[in-house]
Amino acid sequence: MIKIVAVDARGKRRPLEVSQLELALPGGRRLVLDGLGDGGVLRVRAESEVGTPLLMVQPEAANQLTLGVVAYQDPATSSPQLALEVQRALAGDDKLLARPRKPEFRTWARAALERNAEVTVRLVGEEEGRQLNRDFRGKDYATNVLTFVYEDEGAQTNVGQAPLTGDLVLCVPVVVREALDQGKSPDAHYAHLVVHGMLHLQGYDHEIDADAERMEAREREILASLGYADPYA
Repeated sequence: MIKIVAVDARGKRRPLEVSQLELALPGGRRLVLDGLGDGGVLRVRAESEVGTPLLMVQPEAANQLTLGVVAYQDPATSSPQLALEVQRALAGDDKLLARPRKPEFRTWARAALERNAEVTVRLVGEEEGRQLNRDFRGKDYATNVLTFVYEDEGAQTNVGQAPLTGDLVLCVPVVVREALDQGKSPDAHYAHLVVHGMLHLQGYDHEIDADAERMEAREREILASLGYADPYA
């Protein structure tokens, strides 16, 4: 039997004896502790739904072991992972304008995701939008979306390609105004701009005609999968 102590949310402790303890970890990984085997040896098993798990045992003291479980995933078969933060830097009347919730931003960003990424979506008013566009692009007006990438292309870690990191800055009054002028719902326009920005983060561009055609075709494909009409029609 394995003796463990369960601690609830209020800090109350309760000793338990179990024959097996299974820990569910992210990414379909599991760490299983079986009851004492022959000779009083604790059996430890690492499992993973994807890839081959590596079980590392690092003795730190005569009576203590630290166990680390890592599951290596095949990039060709695993889905890219998204860590998303949404910031709302809005004041005054801008707070009353239509803007999506985080789950919607996550859905749109994930639809355009081609590799692991850590992305911040920042919603701003015209003053901050204009300042950022002026400081970083030399254009003295607020634009609908700005994209900032913070990772060197192709950066590697000891277990593969590092997550892409970047920001998407959406100027809320500009987005809402453009949606009205173009006869679109605000959500449809937000979705297009998020997809557009996510593709920029991942290396797509539209400086020359061939690249623009490739990027726009990808945007149409992604937005159609989300149920939105062709944004360039």
